[in-house]
Amino acid sequence: MLQADARGGVLWVTRDNSAPHPYLVEACRRAGADVREVRWAEEVDGGRPIGRFVELGRATGRTHPMSFKLISPQLLAKFARASEDVAIIYELGLVGLYAGISKLVRRRALISLVEGDYRHLGRTGTVWAKVALRRLTARSIDLFIANNPPARDYLVETLKVPRSRIVTGWWLAGLPPDLPGRAPVGAGAPEGAPVFVYAGRLIAPKGVDMLIEAVAIHERATGPCALWIFGDGPEREHLVELASRRGVQDSVTFFGSVDPGALKGAMELCDALVFPTLQDLVGRVVVEALTLGVPVVVSPMTGAAGTVVQDGINGLVADPRDPRELADALARSAEPRTRRTLHEGARRSSAVLAPDAVAARILRAVALVRERRALPRAARREASAH
Repeated sequence: MLQADARGGVLWVTRDNSAPHPYLVEACRRAGADVREVRWAEEVDGGRPIGRFVELGRATGRTHPMSFKLISPQLLAKFARASEDVAIIYELGLVGLYAGISKLVRRRALISLVEGDYRHLGRTGTVWAKVALRRLTARSIDLFIANNPPARDYLVETLKVPRSRIVTGWWLAGLPPDLPGRAPVGAGAPEGAPVFVYAGRLIAPKGVDMLIEAVAIHERATGPCALWIFGDGPEREHLVELASRRGVQDSVTFFGSVDPGALKGAMELCDALVFPTLQDLVGRVVVEALTLGVPVVVSPMTGAAGTVVQDGINGLVADPRDPRELADALARSAEPRTRRTLHEGARRSSAVLAPDAVAARILRAVALVRERRALPRAARREASAH
């Protein structure tokens, strides 16, 4: 039997406090929303985490290892006890399944944020199970916010979600304008040389080795440059060795993991962010760069290309599998006229990607599901049919 809601409010469930989650939540609160968070991979109520991300083995070649989220049924109990009338989730796996089951005892609307076309990720031995679980979970979701058209098409074509339960609007937020930025310790570059930034995990599918190859080509063909690499991972030792073998060890600096303020300061000093991935939904760091008015050089194998990144307008699209093509894109991004055009385009892109703008879209979706719930059941069925 359904219980009546004790009060309104939004329950926002996420893995941890990584970007863009904290910026979105704070922006929604600034707009007046009553938001409570549950982070299932962090300590909950002073105890142990109720979930974790599991990878089965190391990545092989250019592919990610098989992975899944292992989440305790404690999360189901938290959903069932929560009094908020709307819940927002990112995942359509166990998190979404628990949220859906909880609707049997707690009447609330569920909103799912879908980043991109998941068909391009997770092509491993677990993909069939993930698709089956997502289809099952999708039945209990009242409204999906698809980040872009590829995300919408994935929902319709793969998960068989009716279009009436999908709104398309960019929800992946970048860095807030009031976040203080500072230059990272050790940041430097030859006088007049362009500076390029990479930020992300140092794993084979991110293509950082091909970026280092492109930097070596750039130095031979165009002139000195600096590549600042932020992040860590199992490929770091190999990448350091590669930079040395290619003779660009003085041009490539590894900073390791840094806080958002240092990353923002680095991007504000660079000519372009470079994202040479071979497999990504969008790449949150791409959105973070654009919110700062920083152009990006991206791979065509990311969902950012052609959606949030327009070639020649706010960034350049170059295939990292051809280091010469990538090196040419680096050189073009730093050429004065092109650099000016791309920076202007990136600044125009920044407004719609800022946390406050994204929060407004999400809160409109919250209002929409509340309006639909307020309709008589027959009216809801008729609206859903259309």
